[in-house]
Amino acid sequence: MPFLDFLVDLSPWWWVAAAFVIGAAEMVTGTAVLIWIALAALIMAVVHALVPGLSGEMQITLFAALSVGLTFAGRWAVQRYGDGAAAHDTLNQRSNHLIGRTATVLDFHPASHSGAVTIEGMRWRAEWDAGATAEIGSTVRVSAAEGMVLKVEPV
Repeated sequence: MPFLDFLVDLSPWWWVAAAFVIGAAEMVTGTAVLIWIALAALIMAVVHALVPGLSGEMQITLFAALSVGLTFAGRWAVQRYGDGAAAHDTLNQRSNHLIGRTATVLDFHPASHSGAVTIEGMRWRAEWDAGATAEIGSTVRVSAAEGMVLKVEPV
């Protein structure tokens, strides 16, 4: 294809520039897809510097193959080794940080097995297991959290 012949005479820095443009597009979109294509463009810069007479068709073919290969390899690596998100599974879920803590009973309704407790001066809605009772002022332990409702049990 003669329309790709201009790629032979271009400097490898054009591939570096393309990598930066694609990397900037990744930063704008935040998709974690374009980063692999930008990496393929950087690799193409190195290849073009090492093999300066590489035809335009071969450069585009190699770039496409690298883009696809790096995208699949990158997605596999993120799935296998994770992206660190699992370390923050309770982020923005304040009630989950209270599991295992003790609380003081402020209010208890035997009919609905619900009421209110306080932890460090903060009032929380609470639920007890069926059949459980609680005295106002007694101490309970938080066993689970569902949204903003704490599941508690007697200590």
